[in-house]
Amino acid sequence: MRIAVLGGAGLTGQAAVRNLVENKKVSEILVGDINRKALDRVAKKIKSGKLTFAQVDVTDVEKTAELLRGFDVVINAVQYYFNIPVMQAALKARVNYVDHGGLYHVTLKQLELDKLFKSAGLVAVIGMGAQPGVTNVVARHAADYLDKMFSVLIRDGSRDFTEGAPPFVVTWSLQTLFDEMVMDAVIYENGELKTIPALSRCETVDFPEPIGRMDTYVTIHSEIATLPRSFRDKGLRRCDWMEGSPDLLFIKMLADIGFAESEDIEINSTKINPRKFLLTMLDKKGWVGYPEDVTPNDWEITRVIIEGERLGKPVRKIYDITIPPKPEWRMSSAQIGVGLPSSTASIMIADGEIKEKGVVPPEVCINPENLFNEIGKHGIKITEDRKEVLN
Repeated sequence: MRIAVLGGAGLTGQAAVRNLVENKKVSEILVGDINRKALDRVAKKIKSGKLTFAQVDVTDVEKTAELLRGFDVVINAVQYYFNIPVMQAALKARVNYVDHGGLYHVTLKQLELDKLFKSAGLVAVIGMGAQPGVTNVVARHAADYLDKMFSVLIRDGSRDFTEGAPPFVVTWSLQTLFDEMVMDAVIYENGELKTIPALSRCETVDFPEPIGRMDTYVTIHSEIATLPRSFRDKGLRRCDWMEGSPDLLFIKMLADIGFAESEDIEINSTKINPRKFLLTMLDKKGWVGYPEDVTPNDWEITRVIIEGERLGKPVRKIYDITIPPKPEWRMSSAQIGVGLPSSTASIMIADGEIKEKGVVPPEVCINPENLFNEIGKHGIKITEDRKEVLN
């Protein structure tokens, strides 16, 4: 099978590439990225005869489609702002598609392409990272057990124990993090979608070790765009997402200061884009991804609390998704948590395991046990620590 990874030189894209390299079923992997220097770094870091490299601007749909022709699947690991043009290129090239999420609003636009993908006989699995992605499949796992499913609450916590790391390290898209800090959160409450300010709700969660007790805050996320639709017939009435980390409020402070601004500002007759300036400085200091001489030791746990009914009795199911780092790949939990599920889904598509056509979220097309088994080989564990009848 032949699989392309656009944004493959980025943090999460590299994890997808590495997983594909190690899979015997995959014969060729195209690593596409707009950043030539980043492509060169990946070529030195991941050595394999399966790999080919190409500099590509995904906003040029025609050239991107030309590059993708003949591949079985494209994994879109570029910034979510460009999901639609990459999907358009996949359609033109007649290639199946997987991505890492659309941060709710872009996800809704992607769903509008459903008929086009169905007509082309293709599948586009949207939001197939860790969150969204594994979280959605966990909800599917619970839904298959329950007769009715009333609420799906997702709580995420992360901590970094890396020794010798810089004081601040970007392990995934800072652009997306900033968007989560400044965009209104969308929640599903009492069967209705509502918008509330980011970080306006806080909940303290006792995660398993090594995360422990942590405050989590409501932000915008893609699960809310699809779970209420997918499980409407199960009676879903509530769904929301909250996240926490020691750096979260620091990132919020940077956003409040103005570094999240995407419009140029003028300083002494010179125009500067605050976001680009910050990202450029972080990259210059070597704080985008861990330095080569540092072994990542960051951890993430996502808890999914689901309440519903089985055989007329109320039931609560609590899942914990534990994502460790991958020291042997020199990759963080944030990287493998996203890149492993998307690359696994791409193999499922190329293998013919996913039969659905059109634009579909993971909870509609991914077999939970198969996914859990595959990502479990790399240390990602999904546990049901508690299952109880509510009083």
